[in-house]
Amino acid sequence: MAIDLRSVEPLGSKSVLLEQAIRKHKGRNKPSGESYLQDLDLSDMLNPDYEWLNEDKTAIQNLVQQMDASIGQLSEQMREMGQQTRHIDQFTRRTKTQFEDEQKLLFKQIQTLNGLLKRQVEVLTHVERQISDIEIKQNNFIPQMGIGLIAGLMSAVTILVSAPWLMVLIEYLRA
Repeated sequence: MAIDLRSVEPLGSKSVLLEQAIRKHKGRNKPSGESYLQDLDLSDMLNPDYEWLNEDKTAIQNLVQQMDASIGQLSEQMREMGQQTRHIDQFTRRTKTQFEDEQKLLFKQIQTLNGLLKRQVEVLTHVERQISDIEIKQNNFIPQMGIGLIAGLMSAVTILVSAPWLMVLIEYLRA
C-alpha cells in the first residue's frame, strides 16, 4: 500500500511562520512613512498557538499508521513467498525422487532384457552346436532342413519376444 503524502503539510519553525505572517500583513497594509512594525499588532502572533502542532501530530500519526499497514502487507507477502518457495522445493524433491525411481526401474528392465538376450544367445549357440553335430552324423537333407526350420522358428520367437522390450528401450532413450 502506497503512503499518501499529499495531505501532509511541511513543518516550519515559529520564526519562519512569523516572517510569513508579517509579509502578508505588510502586503495588505502599506505603511505611510511609519514603520510597519508599529502598526502591526504582534501580540496575536506571539501567543502560543498549538493547534498547528496538533494537526501535524495527527498527520504524523496517520503517516505512521499507513507505514505500519504497508509493513504488515509486505510481511504477509514475504510469508506467502516463503510458503510458495517451500512448496516448490517439495515439488522439486518429489519430481527428483520419481525420476530416480523411474531410472532404477528402467535399469532393472535393461538388466532383465540383457539377461534374456544372453540366454537366447546361449540357446541359439547350443542349437547351432547340435545342428553341426547332427550334420556330421547325418548328411541327410531332410533332417538338416528340419533343424534349420527349428532354428529359424526359435530366431523368430526370440525376435518377437524381444521386440517390445527394445521398442520401450528405444522410446525411453529418445525422451
